[in-house]
Amino acid sequence: MERYQCGYGLNHRHLETLVAHGLRFTGRDDDGQVRVAELPGHPFFLATLFQPELAGDGDEPHPMVRAFASAAAARADRRHPAAPVR
Repeated sequence: MERYQCGYGLNHRHLETLVAHGLRFTGRDDDGQVRVAELPGHPFFLATLFQPELAGDGDEPHPMVRAFASAAAARADRRHPAAPVR
C-alpha cells in the first residue's frame, strides 16, 4: 500500500500493445487502475504513480529507492570491476 496524489494514468487504448511488448502491470489502485509497471529483463525499469517520498519518516530509504541503488551499484560493478589489489 502506497500513497499517491496523481491525476494521470494509463491510456487503456495502449494497454494491449504495451503488454504484447513485455511491459507488466504489477500494481493497481482500489479501482483497478494501473499504478505500477515493470519491464522484466531490464536492469531496473519501474514506472509508478506512487510517491516514495511520502512513505516513512525519512530515516530509512523507501524499498524502491534501495532497490534502485542496489541495481545501479551491481550494474556499475559489472561494467567497471575493481582493479585487483597488489
